[in-house]
Amino acid sequence: MNADEIFVFNQLVDWIKSGELRLQAYSPATQKMLGRSDFNEDVAGLERMIMDDQALVVEVLRTANSPFYYAISNVTTVRNAIVRLGVPTVKRIVIMVLERSRYKSWFPDLNHILIDLWVHVSTTAMSAQWLSHRLRLTGIEEICFLGGLLHDVGNLAIICAIDEMRKARHIGKSISAEVLEEFLADNHCRIGYEFMKRWEIPDIYCQIVRDHHKQEFATDNLPLVLVRLANNCSILPGEDISISQLLETPEAQTLNIDETVLLELQKIIVTHKTAAI
Repeated sequence: MNADEIFVFNQLVDWIKSGELRLQAYSPATQKMLGRSDFNEDVAGLERMIMDDQALVVEVLRTANSPFYYAISNVTTVRNAIVRLGVPTVKRIVIMVLERSRYKSWFPDLNHILIDLWVHVSTTAMSAQWLSHRLRLTGIEEICFLGGLLHDVGNLAIICAIDEMRKARHIGKSISAEVLEEFLADNHCRIGYEFMKRWEIPDIYCQIVRDHHKQEFATDNLPLVLVRLANNCSILPGEDISISQLLETPEAQTLNIDETVLLELQKIIVTHKTAAI
């Protein structure tokens, strides 16, 4: 990292810490969805909300038919999706669709990073949820899903900050892709954790954001363990990790996972990534 890049990143970190970056834990639409406890019993109300947005209908049906939701035969209507999958699952699908819109930039290089990040984040969220269901760890599917969705919020914050600083002409394209990748790897957990605390998000999610790459972590925190394993299984395009390597991880050993489960998940992930790009 040269002197100019160090200067730019120092500016970036100072601006993020100032609280001026316009970023929330979730989109306003997602926050509204999370607050709608009445949808848990109001199937018709959830259906109407989805049907009001044709793009949302398309994405809900596409996601409902993905292997993550054990789709054996095609779901062809929103009502059918709600009846088959249940209201909580369809709410999570809607949240996934709503959150996707945040991972966009007018700058092609940043947009490419955000697309890859979205594929990884959405895959991690669905993988963590799938694992909790597959391993019969009842009662934590929602936490695993949201934890997976939030775990890389530090990366999103950094890219959004660069995007806004470019728009304001504070910085140009003076940061190489390699240096940016290094900065993201070194700083996204810390910056993400600071944002989570600022937003007053429940501590379980703050821990996931802070600790999903830590060498030492709380193995009794099952949502954290599941998101860490899902994160390892859902690495960004161009990277690779074998089933045998995954089985050696402390996360897989803590959960006592066997090769069959990871092979199932790997096949599902490949299908999801192909559809998500």
